[in-house]
Amino acid sequence: MTQTINTPEKETNKPKHKKPIYIMIHHTAVSHEKNPDQFKANNSYHQSMWNFKSSLGFYLGYHYEISKAGRAKKAREDGEPSAACYQKNMNDGRCLHIAIDGNFDIEKPAPAQIYKLRDLLNEKVKEYSISKDQIVFHNAYTNKSCPGKNLELSFVRSLISPNALHDEPNNKEKIIKVIEYLMKLIKEL
Repeated sequence: MTQTINTPEKETNKPKHKKPIYIMIHHTAVSHEKNPDQFKANNSYHQSMWNFKSSLGFYLGYHYEISKAGRAKKAREDGEPSAACYQKNMNDGRCLHIAIDGNFDIEKPAPAQIYKLRDLLNEKVKEYSISKDQIVFHNAYTNKSCPGKNLELSFVRSLISPNALHDEPNNKEKIIKVIEYLMKLIKEL
């Protein structure tokens, strides 16, 4: 389960959010050895950079941030505009942005981060019917290494359970298709 940390007073008139159709993975580019839980520092930094407050009362540009210990903290509602990737309108709510604490050009994600990323990806893929090919890296949209050379897109996509995917028919649908095909063959006899 994703943790929403002590939030400042929430606004009563929530804006309408878009349905996410992409998930973008980021790293914070600060070693998780220096700071294993960077949420507060990144929230302050993003406030000084953009001062773009979320409906949850945070300034962090991402929707979620995963600490070295594998805790996911939510800074923005799903589908809420973000401040994580302005290219191709990827900040307009169509994309969920997940940042992992660490600099994955010089280190690897901690196992707890991978487990939490897996769980969060599976939850959101299932909730919003997002296909594997709609899971993207920040570096596909900008001239940055984000999320770093030590994290591979094929690996991240492999974390998705087949049960979470909506782009593949489930067993019941497959059985119905087989029965329909068999009924057609019987009628032709």
